[in-house]
Amino acid sequence: MNPNRNFFPSVRLSVLCYLVALAPSLGCDSNQPGPTETGDIMLSVPNIPDDVACIRVSIAGEFRSVVNDFDVAPGDTLAQSFSGLPVGAVVFSANAYAQACASVTSSTVPMWISEDKTVTVVQGKSATVTLVLLKNGRAKVTVQFGDQDDGGSDAQTNPDGGLAAGG
Repeated sequence: MNPNRNFFPSVRLSVLCYLVALAPSLGCDSNQPGPTETGDIMLSVPNIPDDVACIRVSIAGEFRSVVNDFDVAPGDTLAQSFSGLPVGAVVFSANAYAQACASVTSSTVPMWISEDKTVTVVQGKSATVTLVLLKNGRAKVTVQFGDQDDGGSDAQTNPDGGLAAGG
C-alpha cells in the first residue's frame, strides 16, 4: 500500500453528488407523460478502495430512471459529470463492484452498497447528495422448525377462538 495515498477507513466510501446546471430538455415530444425537465450531476469520489473496479450510480424519478456505471482503479479519484436527470422527488443510490462494469450483471453481488437517499431536484436550483457506501456482508442462513407438542388432538376450540377447558 502506498503511504502517500489518503484512504478512507475500510468500512466507508463517500460518494458526493453535486447537482448543477438544471435546465429543461429541448426537442421533447409534448405527448410524452410527465415533466420534461432534466438536470446534470457531478459525481465525485475522493478515493477508490482496493476492492472496487466499478461504481454504479442509480437515480430514479417518478417517470424515469438513470443508471450510470464508472470503471475505476484502486487508489484513484473519480470526477465525472452526466446529464438527463429527472426532477422532483429523486432517489439516489450507489453500489461498488470488484469486477469491471462490463462484467457486472443483475446477479453480481456488490462489494459496497448505499442506502437510498431521496432528494427533491428542482429545475434551476442546485442540490447536494451524499451517499455513504458500506461493505456488503454475506451470510448463509438456515431456518429450521423444531418439533413440539401442539396441545394434543383432543383440544377443543370455543366459539370465541380460545381453547375449551377439559376435553
